Amino acid sequence: MEASLTRALSYGLIIFIILAGKAFALPGRTSKTRADVPLDSTARSWDYAIPSHVQNGVARARFDIPTTGSKLDTGALLTLDSPQISLINSSVFDWWYFDAVSESDPRESLTVTFFTSTAAAFPWLPSNESSVLIAYLWASFTNGTVFEEYVPATIATVAGGENASSPSSGSWSSTGLSWAVSQDDLSQYETLEPHLPCGITSDTTTLEIAPHIGWVALKPDAVGQVDISVKGSRLQFQGPAYHDKNWSDQPFDKSVHSWYWGHGQIGPYSVIWFSYLALNHSSDTTYVSSYVARDGQVLVSSCNSTMLTVRPIGDPETCARYPPQGGDVPDGFHLEFDLGQEGWLKANVSGTRIAGDGKHYLRWAGKMTGEVSQSSTDQGNTAHSVESLLTGSVIYEQFVLAE
Repeated sequence: MEASLTRALSYGLIIFIILAGKAFALPGRTSKTRADVPLDSTARSWDYAIPSHVQNGVARARFDIPTTGSKLDTGALLTLDSPQISLINSSVFDWWYFDAVSESDPRESLTVTFFTSTAAAFPWLPSNESSVLIAYLWASFTNGTVFEEYVPATIATVAGGENASSPSSGSWSSTGLSWAVSQDDLSQYETLEPHLPCGITSDTTTLEIAPHIGWVALKPDAVGQVDISVKGSRLQFQGPAYHDKNWSDQPFDKSVHSWYWGHGQIGPYSVIWFSYLALNHSSDTTYVSSYVARDGQVLVSSCNSTMLTVRPIGDPETCARYPPQGGDVPDGFHLEFDLGQEGWLKANVSGTRIAGDGKHYLRWAGKMTGEVSQSSTDQGNTAHSVESLLTGSVIYEQFVLAE
């Protein structure tokens, strides 16, 4: 990959990519060790150096934050992008995820993930790497070509907060991959409300989508501009962009039976879905999180399991079983979001595979089509109204560990 710059998210959140050029140097500052992450409080600012080796000791995870009223203050908001695990031993993971997909051709996409984990904790990382710091990049093109590359880092720095030079920044040193939020754009960063698993509640807000799984969508919907060169092929597009992070205090395969996740734009609506079955789950326990905004105004931000249904599309005897089994590769997914008084958003997603091992993990970029329907009753008669067919772009994935 040639030296290049990717503005993957608007509002000042930038990913820098220089995989074949001069690597970024570690900033000249003194940082705390990873074991000093104060997970029991909301720090006003933070600056941590994460070593590349596996750390000894018991790791703690942050799964909730203190909140006041229905809004996050600036300190709590920026803490969401900080490390959420106190140290990286062989059993935990913590990662920062960014993606963008073309609004004109969803076969074009870019994904970058900054991992702090071992392969023992997250099995899709390279097992032969000794570094717990892996920067991963995926790029897909209109001709169906998918480029995938990872680079281990020697050290990572993650910093941010109200008094920092950048509200949120990270650098996986020696990989050429980093991100940063412009201080000038902090006001816009604050106004783009993040999606937390169950929305924001007073006193304490949970960051746990399911037992032992933390998740927050810091940028539910932004505008991405991508312009990079990959092996001599240029990837240039504009479209929906997104940033979230996941973490856990135990190995991925000790928690997950399956998860369906995705985000996209459909007409004037921005959507995120997460539907999760825990390992050894009971048949009636589905953990979900749904987010729907229309023209930037949030309509739904909830973990109520009655407000979201996600089901695979395809042959129910083979590729689209539910609960799913390892090896199931559905044709797509059917989504139903309960919008309350706004009605129902029902949509189908399908796409081109852009990542995965073909059996237990798959990610796609593609199209979303659907409609919003409403019902009203007048003098005992029920009337139904349906918006015209809506379309848009989407990125989505599934993990299925059950055999």
